[in-house]
Amino acid sequence: MEDKTSFDEIEKFKMFSSLGETDDRQVLASYLTEIARGHQPDIRNSEFSDMALGYKFIIDDILETPGLKDSIHRHASLRDHVVKELITHIENIAETTSEPPQIDRQRKRLSLPFGMRSGNANGDKGRSTKGMMSKLIESVRKMLGGKTQQKQDDLKKKLSDNATKFDKSQHLISQLMDHLGLGFEKAKGKWQSTGFDVLTRYERLLEDEEMLKELVELLGRYASAELEEEKEQLEEISIQPFRRTFTHGKESLIGVHESDDLSQILPTEAALLGNEDTELIFYKKFVEHKLQTFELKAEERPPVKEEGKKSQKVSTKEDVAGPVILCIDTSASMLGKPEQIAKTLCFAIMKMALENKRECILFSFGATEDEIEKIDLSNLREGLEPLIHFLSMSFSAGTNAGPALHAAIDQMQQPNYKMADLILITDGKIPELSTDILHKLRKAQSKDSRFYAVTFGAENAPELKPFDLVWKYRASKKESLAEFARKIKKLKRKK
Repeated sequence: MEDKTSFDEIEKFKMFSSLGETDDRQVLASYLTEIARGHQPDIRNSEFSDMALGYKFIIDDILETPGLKDSIHRHASLRDHVVKELITHIENIAETTSEPPQIDRQRKRLSLPFGMRSGNANGDKGRSTKGMMSKLIESVRKMLGGKTQQKQDDLKKKLSDNATKFDKSQHLISQLMDHLGLGFEKAKGKWQSTGFDVLTRYERLLEDEEMLKELVELLGRYASAELEEEKEQLEEISIQPFRRTFTHGKESLIGVHESDDLSQILPTEAALLGNEDTELIFYKKFVEHKLQTFELKAEERPPVKEEGKKSQKVSTKEDVAGPVILCIDTSASMLGKPEQIAKTLCFAIMKMALENKRECILFSFGATEDEIEKIDLSNLREGLEPLIHFLSMSFSAGTNAGPALHAAIDQMQQPNYKMADLILITDGKIPELSTDILHKLRKAQSKDSRFYAVTFGAENAPELKPFDLVWKYRASKKESLAEFARKIKKLKRKK
């Protein structure tokens, strides 16, 4: 079921709320609609009843919370969230307060949200914004008082904190999008469609700013290692200049012959043009291709390759980019540094998959089938939710790779996941695989699927022997990321 937008909530408030009279709800709904659109509301205080104006001042007080108004100007999604909270808040006040908040007529000369005054016709001119806000806060406190005022303060703090977290999350996730090659502009557009509600469903992401920062830092180091690895590859390829033959090339003089090549005529032939009596002779010889001209020959030298150096291979075989299935261990033993490394390596594989337009799906595993999560990372091209879901994954389950491998191998039976590469990322502390799993694994291998494992443990787990290749990642070694970058390139296969 889709979340309702703030506009849906405003319409519901206008039609069905028990707050005030119909006219009161109408003017408040119009006011909230302009805020939801990101506009400066152009509604005078005189258009509100005393009671409706009281609720307007409550709304204004919240929107003037430091750090909130700038954020909701920038982010439509956050603005949508704030307007929903405002509707809930004023309806709660209406239901729990015996007397509705009201504003005296002389107080109708206070400000609109975002620092815009609304009572121009009532003599506001010349008052400072700071003074107006002091009067606004004073009026709201007099209206509310007690527990209701505490709820007002709590909501202001909550919305301010959410705005701060949202800004930081957007900045850090935009950096991660850049690492995936999706770019800031695409990330910016996706934020509008992903929404604050998605982030609140994955609260850990809003709360764990340090985790995101560490991941961005690790990915930056991976990107540097990747560039270094590419540089080393280029240095291993020796390219020696060579001469190429062109039909118009002229390098060595070998004699004189007859032609119509004016660029190579002998001076004696050119002299014919200097005399009217011989000019016609020149034209006749030119037409007949009998001008005396220098004969030149171009030199040709074939490419020379140095012995003992790598040379690039050109294959006539068609590239086949199979889908990628990631299985990531989310057991409690992966908490901390292993979690950051696991997510970094996953990012590197996701980037490769996106660049090569390969399907990519992730299975996280714990101790039981109920702890398996499936995330289709191919959908990152359409929205940010899979990425946010992935970043918010909790590493606190048990350890049993069996159910996840069962699910992953079953995925390989789907038509669009044939010849898939499965990559298991774990600290190596996994129980022995069942006979049924091993049978399914070998059957998939016989159909050209390949199985890889990346481990962080001191020793390779014997349970991983059936895999085609096991890569050991050692965080203590600087070259580990560069080595992983080289391994990633081997995932590209040929027919």
